[in-house]
Amino acid sequence: MKSVTIAGIQIPLYENGNRSLIFPSDLVETDSTIKQLQNILYPMLEGRPVLLVGDAGVGKNALVYYINSKLQKPTLRFSLNEDTLPEDLIGSYRVLMDGKGFEWANGPLTTSLMEGYSFVADEMNLATPHILKRFSSVYESGFLDLLEGSGDRIYGRDGFHFIGTQNPSEGFEGRKPLPFDITKHFSVVYIDPHTPDEILFILSKLYPDIPNDFLTRAIRTSLEAELAVKQGEIGRGDLEKYHFNIRVLKKFCERVLLFGKQDEEIYLREAYNLFYEPFRKPDDRARIRELLAEIWKDKNIPNLPVKFEINKNTLFCNDKELKINDESEMKQTLSSLPMPEPILSFMEKVVTIFQNKENLLIEYRQDQDPQEFFPLVTELMGNPVELVSLSKGVHTSDIVGSLKPVGKNEVGWTDGPLTRGIRKGATIVITGLESAGAELVEKMNMLTDDAKSLALPPESGEVIPIKLTDNSRVIAFKSFRSSKSLPTISRAFRNRFTPVLFPELEDIGTLKEVLSFYLPEGFLPEAMAKYHLKLKELSHKRTIGSANLVPYSFGLSNLLKWKDHLIRYNQKDLKEIAIRGGKIAYTNQISDPKERAELEKILDYTIQGIELESGLFEKIEEKKKTFTQATDLEKKMWWDPELHKREPLTGKAKKLNSGDPLKRGLEINTPPTGGNVKEGADAWYGKDTRGNMGQGEPAGGGGAWGYRTEELYKQFLKKRRLLWDYKMAVSQQEFYEVFGKELEEVELNLERLFDPEVDITRMYRNEGSRIDARRYLNFRNGKGDSRIFDKTLIEKNEEKLKGVEVAFLVSKCRRVFNFDYSVAVLSALLTSTYILRDHEVDFSVHTYSDIKNTKEKIDIIHAKKYEDEFDERAESELFNFFTQGWEGDSIPEYQILENLDNFFTPDSQTRIVVIVSDFRGQRAKAEIDDEIASRETQLLKQAVRKNESKNYVFLGVGLGSRYIAEHIFHDSIQVTSENFYNMPNLIGSELSRLILTHHSQRN
Repeated sequence: MKSVTIAGIQIPLYENGNRSLIFPSDLVETDSTIKQLQNILYPMLEGRPVLLVGDAGVGKNALVYYINSKLQKPTLRFSLNEDTLPEDLIGSYRVLMDGKGFEWANGPLTTSLMEGYSFVADEMNLATPHILKRFSSVYESGFLDLLEGSGDRIYGRDGFHFIGTQNPSEGFEGRKPLPFDITKHFSVVYIDPHTPDEILFILSKLYPDIPNDFLTRAIRTSLEAELAVKQGEIGRGDLEKYHFNIRVLKKFCERVLLFGKQDEEIYLREAYNLFYEPFRKPDDRARIRELLAEIWKDKNIPNLPVKFEINKNTLFCNDKELKINDESEMKQTLSSLPMPEPILSFMEKVVTIFQNKENLLIEYRQDQDPQEFFPLVTELMGNPVELVSLSKGVHTSDIVGSLKPVGKNEVGWTDGPLTRGIRKGATIVITGLESAGAELVEKMNMLTDDAKSLALPPESGEVIPIKLTDNSRVIAFKSFRSSKSLPTISRAFRNRFTPVLFPELEDIGTLKEVLSFYLPEGFLPEAMAKYHLKLKELSHKRTIGSANLVPYSFGLSNLLKWKDHLIRYNQKDLKEIAIRGGKIAYTNQISDPKERAELEKILDYTIQGIELESGLFEKIEEKKKTFTQATDLEKKMWWDPELHKREPLTGKAKKLNSGDPLKRGLEINTPPTGGNVKEGADAWYGKDTRGNMGQGEPAGGGGAWGYRTEELYKQFLKKRRLLWDYKMAVSQQEFYEVFGKELEEVELNLERLFDPEVDITRMYRNEGSRIDARRYLNFRNGKGDSRIFDKTLIEKNEEKLKGVEVAFLVSKCRRVFNFDYSVAVLSALLTSTYILRDHEVDFSVHTYSDIKNTKEKIDIIHAKKYEDEFDERAESELFNFFTQGWEGDSIPEYQILENLDNFFTPDSQTRIVVIVSDFRGQRAKAEIDDEIASRETQLLKQAVRKNESKNYVFLGVGLGSRYIAEHIFHDSIQVTSENFYNMPNLIGSELSRLILTHHSQRN
């Protein structure tokens, strides 16, 4: 018998194999790879099943493909998941086409046993153990009883091997450890990641023309980026999972080999594309930029102007080339949409991915509205486009294909959109990728890895997987995950794509450029863009929509609706049309009549200049005749990079109201203070100063100050008398008579945010009470199995909030005391406590201040501890506590965050800190910029970031008109005199969002 040597071991060569099931492999035999191959081959020679365990991208399937390609042995691979049933692997009966009998269809496991193939059970630990035990005889004794069929016992033919692969259960969604009574029958081989030296050896063998210096730096970039992700330095708080491995390094090498293997600028450019661009958080990007600057010795991001040209059925984009099918069609597509600089830069990345035959993943926020620009991506190569729309509840058979009635009395296989797209060599566009179920994602693993194939189910009649053509591309669109309760793709599956963020189109220059593509340049595009951004700002700050659970969202689609209305109804009374279009696109959705009226006033004021713009009606008519016509790309204005250069913003704006300079203080006799004159920014208020009796702020009417030592200052404070009691003269009964109804409505609104998760599980069985009509028709017409009973399960996860703890920290000091704000704080806390109590979420309430004004200690009062029962008596105590005792002084708030563990129990899993304050520091400043830049504010910001790295979640609730909280916290709201009455709704909805975003139940 012929044999082949693999890793120094003689293995019998397999004969008469189906070559279409033999997949190529570019595995390089390093020292560790040879050991891994030996660890796999020796058990295989003994007839023992093997289980390969390792992180994503370490090459588990590559090892199997390598062995079988050497042995010329076919491989049948089946991806298991939580929905896998025994008959999916073993087989099932189906009715004959003529309806006069039945036939048995082997599953992939049965076929592998009978033919002597290698069977790869991919993602073993995604399937439930009781399903795996159904075919335990295969991995225990090498045979299978066809209990679902004839009952015969089938032994594995010579050459049959059972190989399982899986990711570790730690750090991967949905995976659980397999029980010992299963793993004891396998030779378990843990596949270690390659060492840096081995990666260098592998890449130098695969890419011998690339300099070793580049490979060394590329490997260091990948390893340090992956280490930063694992340690939480990068990606912490981001609900998407990132992963860098040898697959990314191969993309890096192939790009450099294509664009310039000796060019440092190319090195840096592609390093940014692959390691910097996937991240969306500014802190993550800053950390990656530091890493790249250190390794690649350049701090500047390459930012060359992007220019397109089309010639001889080739699209040229700077140094990229992409073959296209139709020049005129491509020019029409590129000429029909605006191309501002961010879109040009985005398109350059897309062309790079297409040229390198990578899978493209476009990610975006839900309010970004990228749909307008989808044709630029999907129609770029001129291929036919096959759209695959995913959503929760969509069957895999709807996407891949299934048996359906094809005539009055006939049933046949019908391709789904994914299969149809592969067959015709189309550009496959997958939308809603985050909604893909586990079964579909696992089926797409082969489609998106080196095999680029899709295995169809047995009822299709095709055993051979169908393959993507060389000209096909896979494009996926997904929105960012906004909550841990929402699905997303795993980091292993993400790694099979090259992610690109859809650009932000929210700066005034870009919006003007987009609108100027459709409208005459000048006043109108600028006015529309300013109004759009103004409404986004008001919504973000909750100046409008504060009574809503969810803030208003305004995206690019709103602006384009407004533009469409103007173009369609363009008449000489353009101002009235513009106002009407603005109302249709924006203000008509505002629920509060008062807010709607204010926004309409802003709209009217914004577009007043239309009347001063002569001939605007005619200019729009002329623009309508030109912007839809296809023109040569070389003649398009946006083709010239010079037009995209903008002057930098330099200098400082002139102050219109600078205020009066500080005047020299009064000369008064205050010997204990160490001087006769009070002046300067570091003095204190005194009753003898000319001001408002200790109330106010420096340089704003609060009196003059004098230089004092810290000790003398403390002595002064000890002598100080409280000017009055800081308390709310209102009873609990009076409070509820006024605010009771509003609080009840807020409670009812917020309740639904905490509704239990609803999980829909659809499975089909051979018995049941509810018949699926489509499967029944398939069964009766001969091409479906007997699993026609729908066993759909709808389950509610009532314990989804288990492990959440919320700590409210309230600055209870006289400076923030204000009747309106005090009522707002009180009503918000009471509402939040009701909701949290009813959903069994543990919470505590604490206040902090310097009650005796000594500047020597911080007084923290525990108004409600976790273990305290929150009944009517506790509610009354909490109310009375917050209506009085606001005489304390402010403190350096960063000190509160030094020991946050004290505010939570050891059993807490998700720790949320709600801080309520004006965040103006211990000594307020006259200018907001000085307060933001102050030492205390910066230390507080550092303390927040430090605790965020420990998995604490913060919500900063700012009081007053100074928006300081948004400069300290990632998540914040501001309570002003305009929206204070909606504070319960604001805090409740934001708190709900944070819980649902950051909490996932640990099993």
